Amino acid sequence: MARLKLDLARAPRSIGIFKDPETDWAFNRTLEFMSEKAAEIGECLYAARRIDEKDGDSWISEWAALAERVEALGDESLRDQHIISAREAFLRASNYWRTAEYACTPSHHRFHETWRRSVDAFRKACSLFNPEIRILEVPYEGKMLPGYFMRPDDSDLTRPTMFAVGGNDSSAEEILIAVGFSAVRRGYNFFTFDYPGHRGAVHLYSDCVKRSNYSAPFAAALELLGSLPEVDERIALSGYSYGGYVASQVTTGESRIKALIADSPLIDIPALQRSSQMSRMFRAMPSRLLEKAIEKKLKNTPVLRGLVYYGIWSWGCPNFIEWMDWKPKLDSIITEEVHKITCPTLALVSMHEGEAMLEQARAFMQRIGSKNKMLHVFTLEQDGSYDHCQLDNISRGQQVMFDWLDNVFDYRYSP
Repeated sequence: MARLKLDLARAPRSIGIFKDPETDWAFNRTLEFMSEKAAEIGECLYAARRIDEKDGDSWISEWAALAERVEALGDESLRDQHIISAREAFLRASNYWRTAEYACTPSHHRFHETWRRSVDAFRKACSLFNPEIRILEVPYEGKMLPGYFMRPDDSDLTRPTMFAVGGNDSSAEEILIAVGFSAVRRGYNFFTFDYPGHRGAVHLYSDCVKRSNYSAPFAAALELLGSLPEVDERIALSGYSYGGYVASQVTTGESRIKALIADSPLIDIPALQRSSQMSRMFRAMPSRLLEKAIEKKLKNTPVLRGLVYYGIWSWGCPNFIEWMDWKPKLDSIITEEVHKITCPTLALVSMHEGEAMLEQARAFMQRIGSKNKMLHVFTLEQDGSYDHCQLDNISRGQQVMFDWLDNVFDYRYSP
């Protein structure tokens, strides 16, 4: 049997804490939120040094234990009315609980628990902001999809709104930390929600899985957003990773979106699939042998295993083979409709994400109907970022995005 390599890491090289690239990337992703007071290097390194990266339960238990300790520190501060200390501890705890869940497959006994604890810790922090972060629900198909809304202050002014959504493996809470705080500092309202297939939605409703067309759930979200008195017509939609596909697909038929940010722009997911070594092996091997080879490879990379099986679960597929077969159905939705995107559009991608991702970004820019459009390609030399969705330099990513959006909306905020 040929040796199977699963080339799913999102950065060209690791930072060196763990040998497996995906494990190292997940660690760096957790650490990166230091800039928003949602991680601390001492805590993260302590947990990392205790982890056996080939043992998934080791990853889960160490991050969960850290989250438990930090959340208890937040509870202690809150009892004594130390509001800022409590808020920051709850944000860190939420991030660490999320990291613990990352290595959980959907069948793991701590899968739902670690997600729930991450959400609960984050919501403890929500009421400690001024104004507080509102916890909202988007009604859709008899379900209530969770979301969050923030604003810069408690005045009666209407403002532009950044509506951001994550991708395959993010949480709504993570997206708020990564984008929401930055938006509010610049005078924008911020909104996010767990759309079908996004982490919180599938945890709450097992049948609320990914699909090719997201127009209906986002129409419901925009209806809710438009009912808020602080929100004016200047709504920007940004999507990260797989969310770049989702946001672009929604914008092809949604006039309420006045600006689009796709990070990264994905218009042909099957092409990305075909470009990977994993896909080439998939086409060359019988299905029964492929599944055995994948499971053997994933056995010693539990963080990657959690990502793969979470992805299968979030698509509502029973196994890897059906998941790979379903994804090509995405192709026609966006490629046939992308010319309908006419609002100002910013596309973001890293030079180091590979030629396939760069080709997607260039094709996206050529095909959209927007007259006001810009592509920014991040490099380590010029931007200090080579990572997927700029998760190695959030500040630079947000600088590029919001400076562009300020110009599009002719908006300047003086705190």
